[in-house]
Amino acid sequence: MPTLTPRQRNVLDFILDRRRDGSVPTVREIAEHFGFSSPNAAAQHLKLIEKKGYIRLLKGRARGIVVPPGKTGRNLQRPREQRGLRVPLVGTVAAGRPITAVENLEGYVTLDSDLFSGQNVFALRVRGDSMTGVGIHDGDLAVVRKQPEAEHNQIAVVMVDEEATLKRFLRKGPKIVLHAENPDYADLVLDPKNTNVEIIGKVIGIMRKMG
Repeated sequence: MPTLTPRQRNVLDFILDRRRDGSVPTVREIAEHFGFSSPNAAAQHLKLIEKKGYIRLLKGRARGIVVPPGKTGRNLQRPREQRGLRVPLVGTVAAGRPITAVENLEGYVTLDSDLFSGQNVFALRVRGDSMTGVGIHDGDLAVVRKQPEAEHNQIAVVMVDEEATLKRFLRKGPKIVLHAENPDYADLVLDPKNTNVEIIGKVIGIMRKMG
């Protein structure tokens, strides 16, 4: 099977990520995600990926991208040394009381590209124990996909009045609840009208140093 270019590989990974979340993206969504000049530019990439046999395009369908069986492996046609996803480690986030966000680049970490893919992914060092109930501990690295919104019940990194915290994101009417997964911590109940709340991204994985 013909080898994908790095850009085509990124587009295919994005399609696979979105399909895993419930639906494949539209051509316009692909264009917006990668900053293409127009949907037509995204469509050209899709046609080349289809020509190489990795997807099928259904005419007249907004989400008409089909990934044939056996074409979902993350490392298809990749040299071994390129199989890791290198992402920036950009600071610290509290799993406890909110702390001032640290956004200085500390370095880079390499993730398993069988588990993580796509753009706008970064890592944050976790401080605190408010999320131990879902297996997130002090010193872990939270892998985050940057996005401006979070869905109800997702674990997210949230800025609250310029301080960052990692919690389960809940909506209760007009209020936002940042729920701790540790009974020693009370929920943070926020009214967006009175408090500056900004979603940084959703947590898509946790890394832990063993031993």
